[in-house]
Amino acid sequence: MIFGVDVVYYENSPFSENEDKVIFLDRRDDYVEQRKVFFHELCHVIRHSGDQWWMPELFREAQENDANRFALYAMIPFYMFEQKQLPVNRREVISLLVSEFQTYPDFAKLRLKQIEDRITVSKFMSTFTYATATPLNREATINESPASGLDYLQQPRIHSLYGMDDFSRPHALVIEQRQGFNWDEPLLLNVDRNYKIHNSSFYRSRHDATVLPGDLSIPPDQRGYVTINLSRVAWRHGQSVTRLILPMEAVDDAINF
Repeated sequence: MIFGVDVVYYENSPFSENEDKVIFLDRRDDYVEQRKVFFHELCHVIRHSGDQWWMPELFREAQENDANRFALYAMIPFYMFEQKQLPVNRREVISLLVSEFQTYPDFAKLRLKQIEDRITVSKFMSTFTYATATPLNREATINESPASGLDYLQQPRIHSLYGMDDFSRPHALVIEQRQGFNWDEPLLLNVDRNYKIHNSSFYRSRHDATVLPGDLSIPPDQRGYVTINLSRVAWRHGQSVTRLILPMEAVDDAINF
């Protein structure tokens, strides 16, 4: 049993049974194909519900796209990728990924391009100033939870930051603590809610710290939440940090291994 899911090998097309948490793999496929299919089907089992035979086509396609993205994360997790000593030549990097992560060249190439794009966006975000002009339908957001007195002061201030070309979800969350961060305690954060949009031009400063996937953990039985290990952040940046930048891509990496 892997991830609470039973795996059965037989000689037929692979599929998964969500309710029983069973993945059927074709024993005739090679190891790389079995591994790819396993992670694809694992996404269906642990994240999806319903029978695709009876689903509307668009809903079924959405589940398949989600499973493909999940397999991309799971087969080449970023926290493992960043620990590798990479060659200078791009072809050699792809060959290394194929060998180390037991995957196909086109799959490794796609994942490498995805990681490169995210690094490029992150560097771009840290270099330039962003106006937070957004469509009108994004202005109606959920306010911070009401609190008063010391409780209010102890609550983190969280705002959403959007990129220039994608308003479907925030690019990052900007987290500030009115009385300073408690670096000895983890910070529990709801990443599924809609936070107020950052209402001024955004500047990076030396007192900012970017949260990495390795700083995050997923608390059990608290869907939509992540925990930030503040002591890890302080170890990298010191305790003079006054603002945390949490890229949503880091959240995705933490959720998807």
